[in-house]
Amino acid sequence: MNFENTFINSKNRHIKIVLLCILIASFVLVLRNLGHSKIHYWDEGYHAIVARNLTKHPLKFTLYDQPWLKYDYKSWGNNHIWLHKPPVAMWQICVSHFIFGINAFALRLPSAISLVLSAWLTFRIASDLFDKRAGLIAAFLQAFNPFLFASVHGYRYSDHIDIALLLWVQVSCWFLLRGIRSGKRRNYILSGVAMGIAYLSKSYLALITFGLAAVVWFVALFKRIVRKYRAKRVQAAPLEGQEGTGDAVPDKENVKIRLSDVVVQLLAGIGTVAPWTIYCLIRYPKEFIWEHKRVLDHLNTNVEGWGASWDRPLFEYMPLFYPYIYAVIFAAMLCLLVVMFRHWRLPELFVLAWGIGVILPHTLAETKTPSATMISVPALVMCLAAVISRAYQARYTESVGTDLFPPRSHGITEEQRWLYTAICGASMLSIAVLSILIPIVRGGKWLYAPVSGPGIGFLQFDSIKGFAPFIHKHFVIVEQLIVFSLLLTIFYGIYRLFHQKEILRWAWMTARVVTLLIALFYAGRYVYAAYNVTERNEQIPLYVQSGERIQQEMPENVCFFLDEQRSGAHFDLMYYADRSTYPLKITNDAEQQILETKAKEARQAGAIPYLFSVTDRKYSYPLYIEEEIDVGNGNKQRYRIFEITEAE
Repeated sequence: MNFENTFINSKNRHIKIVLLCILIASFVLVLRNLGHSKIHYWDEGYHAIVARNLTKHPLKFTLYDQPWLKYDYKSWGNNHIWLHKPPVAMWQICVSHFIFGINAFALRLPSAISLVLSAWLTFRIASDLFDKRAGLIAAFLQAFNPFLFASVHGYRYSDHIDIALLLWVQVSCWFLLRGIRSGKRRNYILSGVAMGIAYLSKSYLALITFGLAAVVWFVALFKRIVRKYRAKRVQAAPLEGQEGTGDAVPDKENVKIRLSDVVVQLLAGIGTVAPWTIYCLIRYPKEFIWEHKRVLDHLNTNVEGWGASWDRPLFEYMPLFYPYIYAVIFAAMLCLLVVMFRHWRLPELFVLAWGIGVILPHTLAETKTPSATMISVPALVMCLAAVISRAYQARYTESVGTDLFPPRSHGITEEQRWLYTAICGASMLSIAVLSILIPIVRGGKWLYAPVSGPGIGFLQFDSIKGFAPFIHKHFVIVEQLIVFSLLLTIFYGIYRLFHQKEILRWAWMTARVVTLLIALFYAGRYVYAAYNVTERNEQIPLYVQSGERIQQEMPENVCFFLDEQRSGAHFDLMYYADRSTYPLKITNDAEQQILETKAKEARQAGAIPYLFSVTDRKYSYPLYIEEEIDVGNGNKQRYRIFEITEAE
C-alpha cells in the first residue's frame, strides 16, 4: 500500500509539473508584445478610456470625462456617463492602472492573468468530471487558444470584457460543481456570488451557471423518480414468481443538489448584482434603463448591424475559436451527446449543458456577435479532452489483486476503448485528409487559416444558401463531419469483424499512434496560431509621445479635434493625452466650417479648442506646436497643433 501511495503521489507531482509548465508557457507567450501601444477600435478603445477615467473617480463611469460638445445619452459611442458595459472588467483594468500606470501593458495585463487563471480552472473542472489527463488536455487547449490570445491583445471584439466574463463564469461553475459533489450550501452561495460578478462583467450571459444548476437538478430529480419507479416494480416482482432485490437502478454518482440549492445560488447572484443596479438607478436612471433595454434588444432586434442567420455562430464565428481542429471539437461534442442520452451521467451532462446552453440562445437571438459564445470554450475543449483521454485509457480489468494492491475495477471496456480511439482517429483523419486534398484540387490555401476561418470545400449546394448561408459558405465543415462519420463506421466495422482476433490489437495500436501523430501536428499548428497573434506589434509612438507632452504643457480644459482619417485614432490621443478628443474629417472648406462651428460650441462650454493635425492640409489657425516623432525604421511623422481662435 505504501508503494501504491508513493506511485500515486509521484504521478500527481508529474501532473502538477506539466500543468505548471502549460500555464507558465501560456503566460510568457501571451505577455509577448502585450504592451503594444495602439488602442484598438472598436471595443478596446472605449474600455481603455473609461478605465482610465475611473482612476479619477472609481464609481463614475465616463467616456468623455469632459463632454464639451452636445451628446445623446442613447449614443454609447460619444456619451458622457458610460454604462454600455457593467463595471467589473473596467474596475480590474483601473486597479492595474493604479499599480502600473497609464499604459497599454497595464490595460491588457488583467486579461493575460485572467487567461491563465481560466485555464487552471478548466483543469480543475475537467479533472473532477473526467480525469487529470483530460484536465491537462483541456487546460492546454484553453491556455493557447488563438481567439483568447487575440482578445487579450485587444484585436478581437470586446477584449477584456469577455475575458473577465469567461473567468468569473468558470469560477461560478467550479463552485457549482463542488456544491453538486459535496452538497454544502456555502459552495452554492459562492457559485451565486461568482455568477453575480460575471453578470457585472457582461450582463445576462452570466446566467449560464444558473441554467446549468437547474438542468443538473432537473435530471437528478428525473433519475430519482425513474429509480423509485423501477424499484417498486422490482419489489412487486415476487407476485410474478420473481425475487425482489430492492433498488434496481442504484445511483452511482455523488450528486447532491436540491431545488433550494438552485434558489440559493440565484439569490446570491441577485444579491451581488443588486447594489450596483440600485446605485445606477438612483444616480443615472436614464442611461442605465436605456442600456439595459439595448441588452434585451439583442434577442429580437438587429443591434448595430450584428444581425445574422442562425448558422453564423456555428459555421463562421466558432471556427475562429478553434483553428484547424473545429471539426474535431464538433465531432467530440456529438459523440458525447450520444453517451449522455444513453447514461445521463454528470460529466457529460455538465459540459454539454454548459456548451449548448451558451450556443443555442445565441443561435436563436437576432443579434449575433463573434465573442458571445466565448464562455463555451472550456466546455467544448473538455468534450474533446474527455474523448482523447478515454481513447488512451487503460483497459477495464476486474478482481486483479496482489499483496500490494487490493482487487479493484478500473479503466474502460475493450469495446469502449476501441470506440473512443475510432472517434479520435476518424475525426483527426477527416480534417487531415480534406486539408490536404482540397488545396491540391482547388489550388487554394491551407484550411482553417487563423485569420480567414474555414475555406470552401469540394461541394457547393446553392439550394441551402437561402436558409443557411454560412453553412453554404463554409460547407467544408459539413464535409469533414461526413468523412468523420464514414471513417467511424469503417473503424467500428473492423472491430466487429476482428474483435476476437490478434489483428485487432495491431490495428488498435496503429490507430492510436497515427491519431497521436496527427494530434501533435495540429496541436503545434494551434500553438503557432496563438504565437502569430503575439507577432503583431502595432505601435503608435506619435500619440504616446505627443500625449505626454500635452499633459505636461497644456491645460486640462483643452478640447482636441483630430483630422486623422483612421477609425478610432481619436481614442489613441484621448487615452494618452487625457483630453477630450473628437474625430473630424476635413477635406474641403465646408467641412472646415463645421469644425469652426463645433469649436465655438466647445468654447461656450468652457473648453479651449485645438486642432490636432497629422495631415499636410494647410490651416490658417495659429500654430501652437509642431513636432516630428520617430516612429521607427528611420521614419518620422509630423504632427501640428493649432489653436482654433474665434473668427474676427
